[in-house]
Amino acid sequence: MWKLYNCLPVFIIVINVNAYALTDNAIEAKVSKSAVSTGEIFTYTLKIEGQFRSPKIELPKFENFTIASQSQQRQYTSKNGGTNLTLQATCNLFATNPGNFTIKGASLIDGGEKIETQPITVEVTGKPLEEKIKVAPSVGKGIDI
Repeated sequence: MWKLYNCLPVFIIVINVNAYALTDNAIEAKVSKSAVSTGEIFTYTLKIEGQFRSPKIELPKFENFTIASQSQQRQYTSKNGGTNLTLQATCNLFATNPGNFTIKGASLIDGGEKIETQPITVEVTGKPLEEKIKVAPSVGKGIDI
């Protein structure tokens, strides 16, 4: 005799989790110090992580700051059938004049999606750099990029 549960249809549902997983694209900007003296070098770091098709990165214009040096590192990894990008851009900056200065947000545009960082304010104290150069002539002007 057949039992009733042997005749019931059995449905198996398989969900491919990778197909529905969302990539967390992230962009973060930070500075090593939020308060510096004129001529004191601090570091601005932009870090980007995620899965992108053709990212366009826009660094802020460092108004009121001079770029002493800059570098960029990129790392690509394949994961779950896609390519993940980790990018870190570093700029060493200094200010020639005292004041509270804001570094505008950096942005990343990829396929119509735009991700931005928050602006960062840096407090600069001390005498203008021209006066310091009279005392310490070895302080350079940096590079203008």
